[in-house]
Amino acid sequence: MEKLYLIARIADTRVALRSRAINSVVTVGIPVEVPGAPPHVAGLFALRSRVFTLIDPHVVIGLSPVPVAAGQRVIVVDVADHGYALLADAIEDVCFIEAPETRVAGKLLPGWARVADGMIEHQGASLLVVDPSHFITLPALKAA
Repeated sequence: MEKLYLIARIADTRVALRSRAINSVVTVGIPVEVPGAPPHVAGLFALRSRVFTLIDPHVVIGLSPVPVAAGQRVIVVDVADHGYALLADAIEDVCFIEAPETRVAGKLLPGWARVADGMIEHQGASLLVVDPSHFITLPALKAA
């Protein structure tokens, strides 16, 4: 399972997420807004008797927030025993990738540099390997 990845598109960038970090991919309705929440929190939603915090990765990497559309697919993860869901522009595939992960070649924008763990080659393209927990535990929150 170490070589199993979810391929998604976030902020028009193809990324690979290690499968061990992912619980599921689900569709979400319109989330409930959270007054006073940090800008990367798009709201809360319920699924199977659990409440999940919806995270907008676009904001985390320094872009404008995206509206949540009913029926949009999200990537469900657990971080520090709490349920989160990451908005994704698209979910492309779940596949085994035999290539090794490598260091990022070149310089990334600061937002992507904060969430990227490395690169991996798949079907002739380089994908950014991202850790979902980096979208949730922002540097300002880590220092607290």
